Amino acid sequence: MRHLHATATLLLCSALFGCGDDDANAVDSGNDAAEPNDAAHDASAHDADAATDAQVDGSEDASTPATDASTDAPIDAGADAAVTPVGSPGCGKANPATGNLTLTLGNDTLQYIVSIPDDYDPSQPYPLGFGLHGANRTDQNCHDGDCAGFQSVMEDHAILVYTRSVSAGWQDSNDVRSRNLALFTAVLDKLLADYCVEEDRVFVAGTSSGATFSNILGCAMGDRIRAVIPVAGGLPARNNCVGRPAALVIHGVDDPHVLFEYGQDARDAYRSANGCDNDTNPAIAGLHQRVVDDRESHECADYLGCDPGLPVRWCEHSEGGYDGSTHGWPLFGGAAIWEFVSALP
Repeated sequence: MRHLHATATLLLCSALFGCGDDDANAVDSGNDAAEPNDAAHDASAHDADAATDAQVDGSEDASTPATDASTDAPIDAGADAAVTPVGSPGCGKANPATGNLTLTLGNDTLQYIVSIPDDYDPSQPYPLGFGLHGANRTDQNCHDGDCAGFQSVMEDHAILVYTRSVSAGWQDSNDVRSRNLALFTAVLDKLLADYCVEEDRVFVAGTSSGATFSNILGCAMGDRIRAVIPVAGGLPARNNCVGRPAALVIHGVDDPHVLFEYGQDARDAYRSANGCDNDTNPAIAGLHQRVVDDRESHECADYLGCDPGLPVRWCEHSEGGYDGSTHGWPLFGGAAIWEFVSALP
């Protein structure tokens, strides 16, 4: 990948999104604990995400890079016809900036990392994927391994962006959440203007606190985001949601930090919004028991009958996380995400 340095300055964006209220399903907002500096999948420390409007204690893992593991169930995308990619205004602009970049918006400066394929063609629209770190972690941690496989699996196929929260977590307060929403909107606009992006294939994946924020984005910006992938995240209140993204929801069966049922809540919200049936292929009941019984395993199921182009996939796993629990981004995550996103119509 090519890595350069650049600074982009934008004017303050005044429009923030109303996804979640002060009385949203809040949980523990205790102090964040420092995590280890390396990206070891079995590291011993953990962070607790201080989140308002969220159902989580946003702890985060430090995962190792992904293997080439793939998911098992086919994706029911709801449409078979090929669609010509819609290129963003940045198509045709050669040598876009990559590496560690900054963007200033009002009093906030966003730090982010951009990766493009080595053979990047400015005339070819590429999928655009965002990786969001967990509490007390950074954009660099997500790039280097916390978001296992996101970089290694997709670096030759997509424009990848890792953004950093203005605080330890993404929704530590209403103010933090609003500032992060404004910064995300600004950097998305800049990426569309400067890079050749397939506008109908923008996706956001996050882990722990970043997963909860990806759910917030799926509500506030569902008209601009094609797919959301919360990994070990909770579901804040969904008020005044805009658009309907496809969803891949990944959660560990024994997660003590962001409880398993919070992942199920997120899954069920997308299932309902996207018009899916209650039935899945394969059946979730049998899948769950197999994953619980076979440690270090994972399985996925697709909901049936979803509205065209709006699939919902559920993956659960029993991989050991950084603190011995199943919290965090599992090793199969990157491969599962790319399989899901690349199959979308």
